[in-house]
Amino acid sequence: MRAYALMGLAVLILTSCALDVRAQTVRQWGLGIGIPAMVVSGARSELPMPISCYLPIETEKLRLEPEIGLLREDFSSVEREETHFVLQLGSGIFAQRYVADNLLSYWGGRLGLMWLFQSIRDEPIYSDVIIRSESSGIGFLVGPATGMEYFPVRRFSMGGEIQLLYMHLFLENDRFSALYSRPLFFVRWYFR
Repeated sequence: MRAYALMGLAVLILTSCALDVRAQTVRQWGLGIGIPAMVVSGARSELPMPISCYLPIETEKLRLEPEIGLLREDFSSVEREETHFVLQLGSGIFAQRYVADNLLSYWGGRLGLMWLFQSIRDEPIYSDVIIRSESSGIGFLVGPATGMEYFPVRRFSMGGEIQLLYMHLFLENDRFSALYSRPLFFVRWYFR
C-alpha cells in the first residue's frame, strides 16, 4: 500500500510540473538518449540501470525532461538461465543558464518510478532437479542532478550529468535501499 501512495505522490508532482510548463511558452523541445555508466550493487545482487530516452522541453524559466528507460538482460550458460527486465518512468526538473554561446549548465533534480522483473532457471549438471524462481518489484528514485550540455551545432548537443540518487525498491520478499552517485552521458536532438 505504501508503494502505491509513493507512486501517487510522484505522479502528482510530475503532473503539477507539466502544467507549469504548459502555462509558459515552450522555446524548444527535442529527443535525447542517456547512457548511465554504472550498475547499482546490493547485498545479494546487482541492479543494472536502463538506457533512457528523454524528451527535453525548455521554457524561459525551466527545463522539464520526461524519461522512459528500458533494459532487458539475458544470461545463459550450461547450468543457468537468467532474465532481468527494468522499466523506469520519471522526469527531471531543472533551472538552466548559458555559460557561453554553445555551453549550457543546468541544475535541479530527478524523480522516477521503477518496475523490475527477474527470472532464474538453474539446472545443475549432476542433478535432475530444475530450480526456477521469479521475482518482481516496484520502487522509486529521487535526488539532485546537475550537468553541462555542449552544442557543436544549433540543434544537436552532447554532455554529461551527475546525479546523487536515493533508490528504494519494494521486492516480493525483501526491500532494497541505496544512496549512490550516477554519471550519465547523453546526446540530444532539438526540433524547435
